[in-house]
Amino acid sequence: MTTTIYEETEKDIEYAYKSQSKSKIEKETSYVLSQIIVIMLGAFKDRLKEITFDTNYLHFNEQYILSNKNRNALLKWLKRLMLISLPTTDLEFGKLKLDLEDWYYQISSQDISFEYRDDYLIKPKQAAELLGISNVTLNKYMKQGFEHIDTSSHNKIPKHAVDLWKDPVYCIKMQYLYQEKKRLRQTPEERLSEVYEELMQYKKKYKTPFIKKAFEGINIDALDDPSDYYEWRDLLEEEEELTNQLIGEKDIE
Repeated sequence: MTTTIYEETEKDIEYAYKSQSKSKIEKETSYVLSQIIVIMLGAFKDRLKEITFDTNYLHFNEQYILSNKNRNALLKWLKRLMLISLPTTDLEFGKLKLDLEDWYYQISSQDISFEYRDDYLIKPKQAAELLGISNVTLNKYMKQGFEHIDTSSHNKIPKHAVDLWKDPVYCIKMQYLYQEKKRLRQTPEERLSEVYEELMQYKKKYKTPFIKKAFEGINIDALDDPSDYYEWRDLLEEEEELTNQLIGEKDIE
């Protein structure tokens, strides 16, 4: 993107929001999105094969794109595109990819998919070694959102996933987007079945069906790794929400 195009696009974005023109805001959002896709596919062709969407028509989340959040996002993306320098590390590429995924979900509530070059993918065993964890722990991470590709090939992990998982902010973002994308694809019944299965793993591990009994007398905040407690608790809350959603909870008079 040239400096002239950058400056003109910036002016167009500011004008669109100043006038609160929905059509102009949609136009500028579409333009910036298309520029991100084109630049990423060109700049990172050693990593990416293609970027695809789950729909042929982009349905905007009107409330979000008209908000100041999207205005700020558009301006930040413009600056970011101007500052892209090559070569780029796997970590920086991963951040760009994840931020695009996040923004696209915000503006559309839809899914975006990335297809990687074969030589940009590594085996789960390699990823586990780089993270200093066991294969069992890696499988647990993958269920939580550690990026992996659904393929019959042995190479399933994009290289940037390892670096992103070490970054606290992007690790959380990766897990959040994974869960949101799952919700897009799953029915409440499918998710509830999955929750039951995940809860059973904790019940087996702690040899009790009750979280209170499993952690009785334990100061959760003092644990080196309290993740089991919080994940179990969150699953119980999700189970209740999904159950109420499916049976149609009645108001208590």
